[in-house]
Amino acid sequence: MKAVSQIVQFVIFFAIGMAFFLAAGNLFRFQSDLIKQDILNASSTLAVSQLSAISIKAIDSCKSCDNATITIYQRSIAGYNPTYQLSSGIILRIDPEAKIVQSSMHNLHHSITYGSAKVSSAKAIALTYDRTTNNLVIK
Repeated sequence: MKAVSQIVQFVIFFAIGMAFFLAAGNLFRFQSDLIKQDILNASSTLAVSQLSAISIKAIDSCKSCDNATITIYQRSIAGYNPTYQLSSGIILRIDPEAKIVQSSMHNLHHSITYGSAKVSSAKAIALTYDRTTNNLVIK
C-alpha cells in the first residue's frame, strides 16, 4: 500500500508543478500580447502621421516643378508589413491583426485628388504629386 501512495503523491506533485508552469507561461504570453498591441497601436498611428507629413512635404516642395516624388522606406510595425492606400486620406491596414488606422491628411482631400492603389511597406514607397493634374499617387 505504501508504494501506491508514493505513486499518487508523485502524480499530484507533477500535476501541481505542471499547473504552475502553464500558469506562468500563459501569464507571460498574455503580457507579451498586451505589449504587442500597445506597440501596434502607437506605431501605426506614428506611421500614418509620418506619411501624412511626407505627403504635405511633397505637395509643398518645388513650386515650379510639374512632378514631385519622394521615396519612403517604412519599417515593419510589430513584425507586420502594413499596406497603405490613399483614399480621402491615408488608410493603413494590417491584415493579420485586422487593424485599420485612418488619417484625414489635414483635410487635403478637399483640394487634391488621390490615386487609390494599395502599396505594401515591404518595399520602398514612392509618393508622387503631379502639380498639373493636382493628383497625389502612392506607388
